[in-house]
Amino acid sequence: MTNLLQHLPQGPPQAPGPELITAIPGPRSTAWIDQLVRYECPAITARRSRRSEQTGIDQDPIVWERAEGANIWDVDGNRYVDLTGAFAVMAMGHSHPAISGAIAEQSRRLIHGMGDVFPSVPKIELSRRLAEVTPGDLERSILAQSGAAAVEAALKTAVMATGKTGVIAFHGAYHGLSYGALGATAYRRSFREPFRAQFNPQVVHAPYPGADGGPYPATEQGAQRSLEYLEYLLASPATGVGSVGAILFEPIQGRGGEITPPGSWVRGLRRLADRHGLVLIADEIYSGLGRTGRWFACEHYGVVPDILCVGKALGGGLPVSAAVGRRSVMDAWGHSQGEAIHTSTFLGNPVGCASALAALDVIASERLVPRAATLGAWLHGELLALKRRHPERLGEVRGRGLMLGLPVQDANGAPDGFAGLRVVDGMLKRGYLMLPSGVHGHVLAFAPPLIISRDQLAGALEALDLVLSELE
Repeated sequence: MTNLLQHLPQGPPQAPGPELITAIPGPRSTAWIDQLVRYECPAITARRSRRSEQTGIDQDPIVWERAEGANIWDVDGNRYVDLTGAFAVMAMGHSHPAISGAIAEQSRRLIHGMGDVFPSVPKIELSRRLAEVTPGDLERSILAQSGAAAVEAALKTAVMATGKTGVIAFHGAYHGLSYGALGATAYRRSFREPFRAQFNPQVVHAPYPGADGGPYPATEQGAQRSLEYLEYLLASPATGVGSVGAILFEPIQGRGGEITPPGSWVRGLRRLADRHGLVLIADEIYSGLGRTGRWFACEHYGVVPDILCVGKALGGGLPVSAAVGRRSVMDAWGHSQGEAIHTSTFLGNPVGCASALAALDVIASERLVPRAATLGAWLHGELLALKRRHPERLGEVRGRGLMLGLPVQDANGAPDGFAGLRVVDGMLKRGYLMLPSGVHGHVLAFAPPLIISRDQLAGALEALDLVLSELE
């Protein structure tokens, strides 16, 4: 693996590790959280009392003040290394000067447009660039501001193209929390239960190969059994081709725990969609734009979906997303008669589009896609070595590129979400920001900025080794 990294850029010059000057959280963070708890809905930010009741972890969140590259500073002046990419958004690093400059320049020229009435130049340029970077014949876009909105635009498009409102989605999937996307999400029950009565009743969830607790493993046999189950669904009078118009899937499940299905399964989805006249929708909000070592994860399988949803890293830190589809599918909407039947006030916001264009330029010019592949291969090997040092506590390494997961388990090999939270908390106290993933919250997720240095990752692995030792 050393040879693999000989020509790998180390990331930002002198990329620093953590520097902690107060207890975590510091007094200023706690004071800011005291204010937040007065004004924010209590369901949003978990503070000390609620975290303690649920997990035994007696700690408020830190409050961010600034960020650069792969580093975050809180309001107390503590410096952290970001292993989350801020929900995988900051693929090109925090506060990249090219992106910040594009935002500043566009904000001086035109902050807001009227996207479906009077479009701006950045909106037009971004639509063209998306056609260039997405695979195959994906060409026409619907721009939005969130991943969930891009997924919902894709689901609407499937209805327009097929006349059918049914959707096949998958267990462990996370597509967003607005109503249309939440109806297809099957990540955690608590997200869905209060709102179930308002979901599309024609969404059916099927097993995803390798999903935690699911019936089918991420093997060729598991893939085949999953595809056979889908054939059964499509033959059923209640959920068959008479009602189903779309298959919505993640090429790699993100919040579901970095689950990577066999390539034969993804290719089988493409064949199923073609045979039954369904719209195949790939949710690449998390896995797209270089994260897995390809521009898009579906390219690992040689599959081009009918619609590809992209977001998170697309906006370079601003809320920009898109559903990019084949001309034949997108044209099913018909032509605007002067009043768009799917739009929003901020559609194609010029500042957001300028930021997205700069982000795409950075990904290409700094060769972040091959960097994610190479550095991700090194990190995968290091995580395997870490697993060998803690065989009773860690499961199999998951994912691709710099979208990796390391499951934490108990002595019986069962998912241990409580221990996962303790590890995340221990890493924060050592200056490393991590998030848990997986339906049990037991997977340590690695989705750092793609510009992170090998030294920063090596420091994180040393800290993780110590935290895991403290659990035993």
